[in-house]
Amino acid sequence: MHGIDDRRCASEHSTAPALARRATVFGLDVHAPSSLRLLDGATAEATGRVLELTVADPHVRPRRSPAQAELVCDQREADGRVSFRIKSDQRTGYLIEGPAYGSHQLDVAGRHASCRPGDRAEEVWQRLLIAQVLPFAAVLRGLEVLHASAVVTDAGAIVLAGPSRSGKTTLALELCRRGARFLTDDVLALELAHGRLLGHPGAPVAGLAHGEARRLESLRTPLAAELVGVNDRERLLRMRPAAEPAPIAALLFLQHRRDGSGTARFEAVTDARMLLAATFNTVLRTPARLRSLLELCATVASRRVERVVIGPRTPVDQLADAIQQRVGARL
Repeated sequence: MHGIDDRRCASEHSTAPALARRATVFGLDVHAPSSLRLLDGATAEATGRVLELTVADPHVRPRRSPAQAELVCDQREADGRVSFRIKSDQRTGYLIEGPAYGSHQLDVAGRHASCRPGDRAEEVWQRLLIAQVLPFAAVLRGLEVLHASAVVTDAGAIVLAGPSRSGKTTLALELCRRGARFLTDDVLALELAHGRLLGHPGAPVAGLAHGEARRLESLRTPLAAELVGVNDRERLLRMRPAAEPAPIAALLFLQHRRDGSGTARFEAVTDARMLLAATFNTVLRTPARLRSLLELCATVASRRVERVVIGPRTPVDQLADAIQQRVGARL
């Protein structure tokens, strides 16, 4: 399987089975007993942060969470249905589960994850794995995660932040269609290493709304991507990922305004709270994590950090043009 091999990291002791497969995503070396469909194609080199992952027999009933477990996240769909929940217990760690996605147990150190998918298809239960479980483990291992998509250009990584449905993925894939390398979709793992701020490659999969996927397919130069799954909201596309962490060149917050014009307007971000609010994980609030988050935000603020104000009908190709010109990126 391309991008997943049997190599071990000498920098960290591992108890993984001898034939474990490895895929490095979000700065973690995920060791699993067999290939994982939504991690297939990951090409990043090992980092030494090993996460052992096991997948339970679908016929085994999931364990109940401890009675003292605290509900720390309750994510709902627009109609009120539960999307996923996170429960915390000081001894056993974190239970991340959703009616459609199965359950995933993550230990307190972010070194082991146990997945119980039941009878759900690979692309279904692994969607929660890459969207919540692995990013959570990255935070437990000392990295920081932002709610952002990112691509890599000759100028460095361009990070696109914003709330859900703000167009991060659409814009990132438009830039990829033009020649940028895919770094991550929706969740970006960041690391301060020797004074450099690096963005780690995420899972090599992007979730794109059906209408936008059809638009990309209709273009003369379509996006080079493989369809790996479809659900009610999105199509899952396998991307050609970046092979190594990339230095951050710019962080752009997408902001839609009803009174905005069709031309993108760039404004300097002076409020540090925007950076703090961009974190993807608001569950882990230990003093060490908060100190790390503040330090990282201070480093990010030294880069190009701008708000991109766009109107309700700004075409994505025009927005991509404006960002290329603003950052000075050649694709």
